[in-house]
Amino acid sequence: MWKNIRLLFVKETIGAVRDRRTLILTVFFPLIFYPLILAVMSHFAATEELRIEAFIPTVIIVDRVQDETFHEHLRADHTFHALYQPDEEQGRADLKAGFGQVMMTVDRESGGPGLGLVIGLYYDKTDTVAAIAVGRVRRFLQGYLSAVLRDRLDLLGIDYDDLTPPLRVSVENVATGELVGRMILSRLLPYFMILAILTGAMGLGAEITAGEKERGTIATLLVSQLSRTEIVLGKFFTVLAVSLVSSFLSAVGLLIGVRFFGDGLIPAGAEAAFTLSLPAFGWMLAVLIPLAVILSALVVIVGSFARNQKEASTYLMPIYMVIVLVGLVAMTGGVTFEGARFLIPVANALHALQEIIVGDLHLMHLLYTLVANVFCGGLLIAASIYLFKREAVLFRS
Repeated sequence: MWKNIRLLFVKETIGAVRDRRTLILTVFFPLIFYPLILAVMSHFAATEELRIEAFIPTVIIVDRVQDETFHEHLRADHTFHALYQPDEEQGRADLKAGFGQVMMTVDRESGGPGLGLVIGLYYDKTDTVAAIAVGRVRRFLQGYLSAVLRDRLDLLGIDYDDLTPPLRVSVENVATGELVGRMILSRLLPYFMILAILTGAMGLGAEITAGEKERGTIATLLVSQLSRTEIVLGKFFTVLAVSLVSSFLSAVGLLIGVRFFGDGLIPAGAEAAFTLSLPAFGWMLAVLIPLAVILSALVVIVGSFARNQKEASTYLMPIYMVIVLVGLVAMTGGVTFEGARFLIPVANALHALQEIIVGDLHLMHLLYTLVANVFCGGLLIAASIYLFKREAVLFRS
């Protein structure tokens, strides 16, 4: 049995190597496209950072107090432009029209010059530029508060610098370049690797299943000495091998991209560089193989059911979109994944890979992932063999 499976595996693999589309999708795409896309992302990130630093936002000010002390500080500040409007209704209209990024209302609750001011800030939280502008206005107001307090203490004969502050806060970032590098790759690497597995499997799987049905060559294979089970397993192992190679090369391409073009994607002063131990590579491989089995078996099932490659591509697209959605959720960290959630196939592999890369691997999570994915992969392989044996499915019209 295994001899026949090996013969079909070699035949399909040679056909895949000769197919330029498979080579481009499996080899050249991950090794060239991923470093290129990271270079573009890094360039735009660095350009955007420079643009933000040079940007001077406009703040619409509705001043109902006309406090001269406050005006003096406004004139001395150069981090934003002040656009005065006589009433709040006009200010809101200007804000909506885009004449400014923030509207500031100034009222007085009590106190003398420079004191008792009530400040209101209005901005569109969905606008990134407006959020930056609000940050600058808040820093201005903090500086204004400190300056007014210093002046009042001077009038009382108290030295501001001699006062013991009620609270002193010290903030220090303890993240090293090692940790930063692990964090970046834990978000990017699992997502791109699972996409590479799926795209590699889809490109070849539809060709050697639905493609053979469309060309009529499947009939020749069925009358050979190979059993239906051997045919399915031979094609499955071919798809599995190509998908794993595609995933590995995607990881290499991504690492190259981060190594040479990742500076614009990390905080200033950090270095996205780290090393993975040999056991970590082993655990990553242990997680990836069952995942590749699941996706490869899905592609073989769809290819066996579809009447032609176009139909197979139509059926595979929803699967692709679901995998993309699951990958995006894992990449953004929007869902807490722990405990029994690691029994959810595919999603568990993404989060397990993140734990391995970060260096925070939980053995129970790994065990749940392997058990769930091995079981699911076995079921899908059995389902693909069952479908291939049914003439009504294989030759449906």
